[in-house]
Amino acid sequence: MPQVLPRRIQNLLGSADTKYLCSISLLETAILYRLDRLKFPGSLAQFFSIAAAADLEIVELTPAIAAKTNELPERFPGDPFDRTIVATAAALGLTLVTADSAMRDAGMCEVEYYPFKPSRLSR
Repeated sequence: MPQVLPRRIQNLLGSADTKYLCSISLLETAILYRLDRLKFPGSLAQFFSIAAAADLEIVELTPAIAAKTNELPERFPGDPFDRTIVATAAALGLTLVTADSAMRDAGMCEVEYYPFKPSRLSR
């Protein structure tokens, strides 16, 4: 786990509780990696293999989640990835861990916010 995360976020992610990840986040990660906007050592497949911890459950898009994206406030940005992530947390009653202030300010779900921008590691 990166040491740049605040201790409270490290504690959340390090707990034995199941963590949830929107399947759309996998696609967003792949796109950002291809565009060189997200860099990390090794291949994308290696990153996904390491990141897919035993306590991580991938959440697929459902009709309820898709419908929930239309309930976000008008001020919320139009990015379909971000809209889906917030809608997923809201639809499933999950706490969203994010460094994105627009997601935090949407008021659709419980949020653990940390002001962090990931470092750009070389591949």
